[in-house]
Amino acid sequence: MGLKISFRVPVILVSALILILALSSTSVATSEGVKITTSFPRIEVNPGQNIQLTVNVNNLSADYQTLSLQVAAPEGWQANLKSGGYLVKMVTLAPFENQPISLTITQPTGVSLGSYTVVINALDSSGNIIDSLSIVVDVAEVSPLGLTLSTTSPSIEGPAGKSFQFSVDLVNETGEERDIDLSYIAPANWTVTFSPGYESTLIRTIHMKAGARQTLRITVTPASTADAGEYPITVLATSGAYSQSLDLKAIITGTYTMDLSTSDGLLNLSAPQGEVSTVTLVVSNTGSGTLEKMGFRSSGPSGWEIKFDPDQISSILPGSSAQVVVSIKPPADAIPGDYSLRITASTSGSNSVSKTIELRVTVLGSIVWGIVGLVIIIIVVLGLVFIFWRLGRR
Repeated sequence: MGLKISFRVPVILVSALILILALSSTSVATSEGVKITTSFPRIEVNPGQNIQLTVNVNNLSADYQTLSLQVAAPEGWQANLKSGGYLVKMVTLAPFENQPISLTITQPTGVSLGSYTVVINALDSSGNIIDSLSIVVDVAEVSPLGLTLSTTSPSIEGPAGKSFQFSVDLVNETGEERDIDLSYIAPANWTVTFSPGYESTLIRTIHMKAGARQTLRITVTPASTADAGEYPITVLATSGAYSQSLDLKAIITGTYTMDLSTSDGLLNLSAPQGEVSTVTLVVSNTGSGTLEKMGFRSSGPSGWEIKFDPDQISSILPGSSAQVVVSIKPPADAIPGDYSLRITASTSGSNSVSKTIELRVTVLGSIVWGIVGLVIIIIVVLGLVFIFWRLGRR
């Protein structure tokens, strides 16, 4: 009996020793296998500015880890760990998993300038602190980036009567999710509209997350009476205490308008069958910009020959005019009557403009047939005279 007891005691002692070593090994692995990190352990902010950081909880071991997370903040401050819309109190990590969690820090009203520390602790199931992360917040009178507006084309040139489109990038670098109001300063009777990207929806306020970038399409429509010249437009982005402006410039090169008429002001003419008739057109530049590379085209009945002399005008200065002779030749077999002929004068290039008039052309029968008809009438009259003369003698 005594031998059996003496044999069991060493076995029990050895087992207890193995268990203690195993627990010790597990405890060491657990304490060395967790790490809390952030890319920005020290930041500088303005008084009252909210803070959002990403905190990473890393499991560096080959075991599952379930941890309690505690946040300690200075008096009056609020600091929370969030994932989506939830507050995070515990986290379970698979072997070698990294879990990002959002840290939100809110300063108290009337906070004094200085340095403040927020501490995040990770605890095991026994309440032991396994790892800690300290984040230092320096509250100072700094000038944060806030809102930024930028464009690669701040100046655009174009003719009067047409809109200008600018592409502007808006970046929210306030560190907070914000609603941003859009406004502008422009000359009287000018309009400015804002659209997100290449959408057609018009907006005056846009919601942006912290760090987000949004391309805006800004359409500037000049007043109909705007003369040639340079016009400044200022675009404003405002959100609370943050405001940013961007200066744009619209350069109007001139108004491009013209008038097209005949030299006598009449829009009707006669044209015999198979013969050429002419009409003189007058092209007048009624705008403030030079009309360049003007050409002419016609649209009328099939088989008609329409020619322009000259067929192209290189340029017409503002307030000047030019004449063009139009030759019109109906077919020889055209049926006598009224026909419609449309003539268009147009310029080419970025400042294109056109004008169209409609002429009424009366086609007359051939002169030869008129002469033949006249001869027949004369013969008939002479025949009647001869008959009356013979009857009178009887």
